[in-house]
Amino acid sequence: MARQRGRVVLRRIEDRRRRGICFRKRRAGLVKKAEELAVLCDADVGLLVINPFDGTFQRFAAPATEGVQSN
Repeated sequence: MARQRGRVVLRRIEDRRRRGICFRKRRAGLVKKAEELAVLCDADVGLLVINPFDGTFQRFAAPATEGVQSN
């Protein structure tokens, strides 16, 4: 008997340490998806993620690949 996936209830993670771990993992996944979108769909993609713990930010920008030669 196959187990069905249920909906995940989204709510704030109260434990600061677990919240930080979750943030880092999800941010990495989001950057990966942005890069894939830029490559697969030939789209200009920009992403800015602000860290809620220290206010630093990570940026990602990928121009469309049309007209760009690769080696």
